Amino acid sequence: MQYLDLKMDFMFKQLFGHPSRKSITMAFLNALLHRTGDDRIVDVQFENTELTKETEDGKTGRLDVIVRTNRGERIHVEIQIIPQYGMPERLLYYWARLFSSSLSKGERYDTLPPTIMIAILNYPLFPHETDRFHTIFHIREDEEQFLWSDHLEFHVLDLSQFMVKWKKYRRDVKQSPEWPWLTMLSAVDSRTKKIDEEMVRELEGIAMTEQDILEALEEWQNLSVDPENRYAYEMRLKWLLDQLSNIRGSREEGLKEGLKRGLEQGRAEGLKEGMKHKEREMIRKMVEKGMSIADIAHMLDLTEEEVQRIWES
Repeated sequence: MQYLDLKMDFMFKQLFGHPSRKSITMAFLNALLHRTGDDRIVDVQFENTELTKETEDGKTGRLDVIVRTNRGERIHVEIQIIPQYGMPERLLYYWARLFSSSLSKGERYDTLPPTIMIAILNYPLFPHETDRFHTIFHIREDEEQFLWSDHLEFHVLDLSQFMVKWKKYRRDVKQSPEWPWLTMLSAVDSRTKKIDEEMVRELEGIAMTEQDILEALEEWQNLSVDPENRYAYEMRLKWLLDQLSNIRGSREEGLKEGLKRGLEQGRAEGLKEGMKHKEREMIRKMVEKGMSIADIAHMLDLTEEEVQRIWES
């Protein structure tokens, strides 16, 4: 079976952001937010169901998912596979816009709903601070740790770190309620066009006892074989790969320009060594967290040979 990569925002919104698949969205959110019993989300209303038509260059409008739950919460789910500059501040800004937009003129501030931001990334947002794949943030008092307000909540899910934990500590990973959904998001790599067959088998196994997972797998299959979806997916993939290429090209041009200026100023060696040191430190920290050379190369958009050379130098 040929599956399309759910990390592609177009596919993600098709599966998790459409009213006809509301039960999948609720199961997904309950797992990510660790909701059980009376705390479970039992209904959602979608606030942005439109799928902007793909153009030939792959550009689209917003492809995130925003819902309002039966508990009155507003939840914004963002998925990103390309590292974005200033992502923590960007997510904070998105949260603030969503939170403030809930208040109409003349309404009291205490009517504002709890607002939750969920960021699903394919790279570490805080690589030097943590190696966990799911981190949760609130505003708390520094010494006594009490909440400022329960209306603000951030979740960051790092799929790259999930893959590291999956390969090394699978039994522990499977204790978390979100593991089947993160496995679903991680099983296909659009850049290498590879499917992790072992992950798919794990999903098929749990689908035998979990109705929500079975329904999600069936819908994923249907979306993956739909010709119109496949065309839009390919256009979006082409655009994203072009963006990655541009990022790498800009980085290489910047390094060349920096080296040129360093030579002109008699500081070429110091500049070069400084860049090498920074790259070595980043790679060293990733290796210490258990990431393979292949995973690091994939994340930094380098070849494995380049990573190995930097690591050994």
